[in-house]
Amino acid sequence: MRLLSVAGLSLSATLLLSACGGGADKAPDAPNAVAPAANVANMATPVPEATGAPAGNKVVSYEEDKIEFRYSWPTQAAAIPELDGWLAGNAESLKKKTVDGGRNEQASAKKDDYVFNGYSYSEDWHVAADLPSLLVMQSDGYSYTGGAHGMPIVTALFWDKAKKQRLATGAIFDLPALTAGIKDRFCEALDEERGERRGAPVKADDPDELPDFVQCVDIAKQTILPVSLRGKALDTLRIVIMPHEAGPYAEGIYEIDLPVDSAIRKAVKPPYAGAFGG
Repeated sequence: MRLLSVAGLSLSATLLLSACGGGADKAPDAPNAVAPAANVANMATPVPEATGAPAGNKVVSYEEDKIEFRYSWPTQAAAIPELDGWLAGNAESLKKKTVDGGRNEQASAKKDDYVFNGYSYSEDWHVAADLPSLLVMQSDGYSYTGGAHGMPIVTALFWDKAKKQRLATGAIFDLPALTAGIKDRFCEALDEERGERRGAPVKADDPDELPDFVQCVDIAKQTILPVSLRGKALDTLRIVIMPHEAGPYAEGIYEIDLPVDSAIRKAVKPPYAGAFGG
């Protein structure tokens, strides 16, 4: 399990230091973005560190009049023409939506006489597994469109190298079989991580907690991706849970890594069974 806090995601911190003005917490319409399940506009604002794209990543960026955009992807993806083209097109689409949204927000701030605190979108892709058959990537990012704070972004991308196409999670896994096979150990790992962050064991019947914050989450609704920690095969299943899904916004993102076992392998669809170890 790896702790991911909202404070570890990329966004210009200066935009958030004054982020109590007008505007709505609404991310640009990113087709691949995974957003929190609830509106958390009234929660405290963790200020992200201002970090750049990973070294070597191909970058599309924009910065003008408090409107900031960055989208980057690694050399492994850039070396695949079809994938590189899709990522470049996605970057340009997201950039346009960010710039247009920022300019509209600026105009609204001027018209309604409130402070324009900035408008920003950043998303950086990282390689989670690079195998002969599959390239698996995970993105981390942050979107800020005004208001109390921004929203984190986590995305998974699966690329079939032979078919030269992106895959849905359901193309790799039988999702009902997967969720049934991992539920017990996933829920146990999630509660263990919750307890570490809260400093006390989680009790499912705790009257002082919201039920969603002490009960197990719906695995199928989370971001699921197989990763390679040893570099030889897909040896780990990662489940990413966004803020306010398993705990309050201040607890950040939960990322649970489960070693691949027989239950996971049984849920893998035949075309991709050879990519899994464990």
